[in-house]
Order: sequence, then C-alpha cells, then structure tokens
Amino acid sequence: MRRRLGNIGFAVVTMVLVLFTGFCCTGAAMSRTNLSVQEIEGYYREKEQELVEGVRAFLEERGFSNSGVMLTRVVDTDGSRQYTLTVHHGRINRMDETDRQNLLKELEKIVFDDEDSVFEHKFFVNQ
Repeated sequence: MRRRLGNIGFAVVTMVLVLFTGFCCTGAAMSRTNLSVQEIEGYYREKEQELVEGVRAFLEERGFSNSGVMLTRVVDTDGSRQYTLTVHHGRINRMDETDRQNLLKELEKIVFDDEDSVFEHKFFVNQ
C-alpha cells in the first residue's frame, strides 16, 4: 500500500513538473512574439528616418535648403502602411506647375522597398 501511494505521488509530481515546464515554454514564446513586434517597429522607424534624411539631402542638393519635410503614416490592422511625405519650401511655392511636377517625379523615386507599404509624395503649397 505504501509503495502504491509512493508511485501515485511520483506520478502527480511528475505531471505538475511537466505542466509547469509547458507553461514556462508558452510564456517564453509569447514574450518572443511581443519582442518581434517591437523589432518590426524599430525597423520601420529606422527606415522612415532614413527616408526623411534622404529627401532632405536630395532637396539640399537641388538648392532647397531648410525644407520642411514631414512623413506621416497610417498602419492598418493587417500591417500594411500608407505613408504621406509632404515637403514645404518657399521656392517650391513660387515654381511653375511644370517644374513642380518634375521635382515631384524625382522625389517619388525616394522610398524604401517594402511590399506592404504605399507612398504618396506631395508639396504643401501656400496659395
């Protein structure tokens, strides 16, 4: 009888340890998933910063120093992103529409490669 109780006790302790180990592994996996979201956001933040810096450098080369460059984003629940890059400069305001559209076409080439992102470039023009 005593031996049987010992075997049952051993089985119960073993079962508790197995369940505890399973819960620990699940918690580690869930923690890793949250870290992955943070890593993805860090990746996009870096790409966004590089994009804005690239646009500023491009405009500086074209003689539009101290341009206002703003990047906004909308992130959908599926992870897709819509970016709007807005540029403001007094000389751009004074350009004729043809020159402004040519400059916009050049600016539209400055994006980062991402299949889940859509980019729109535009000028903030005071009327």
